[in-house]
Amino acid sequence: MEGIEQTRRLVEELLRSQRFAVLATESETGPYCSLIAFWAADDLSHAVFATLRSTRKFNYLITHPRVALLFDDRSNQDIDITQGMAVTATGTAREITSDEARVAASDGLVAKHPSLASFVASPKCAFVRVDIDAFHVVTHFQELVELRLHGTTGAG
Repeated sequence: MEGIEQTRRLVEELLRSQRFAVLATESETGPYCSLIAFWAADDLSHAVFATLRSTRKFNYLITHPRVALLFDDRSNQDIDITQGMAVTATGTAREITSDEARVAASDGLVAKHPSLASFVASPKCAFVRVDIDAFHVVTHFQELVELRLHGTTGAG
């Protein structure tokens, strides 16, 4: 169990330290990826980001709510191949609609990304919550550990 707890701590630290992730959604013509600024819950249960309702990404995730988020610690150096960590989180996205939850999402995002304060204050801005089912953690080029939030974990 020590390996799983260590993996969880690595994921927690990665999500605290990184400011951006890649969101993968599905469209009628295939996959679509977007760079997003995010905030993640301390318990790893969900991540939140903001986008305009008029964007492709918002339309795609409303139509196809199963999404993936890629978090990584790359530095664009050769050492990333052996020392880097990439984490794919899979889950279900939905727009946050309650006023209380929107305030909490805004507070979390602005705390991590102060430059987004005016963007998230716009009435055209949607807050999206991704409820995470599992993290697929790759370290040392090919070591894979699956961290399920509701169930078992394992190596692959």
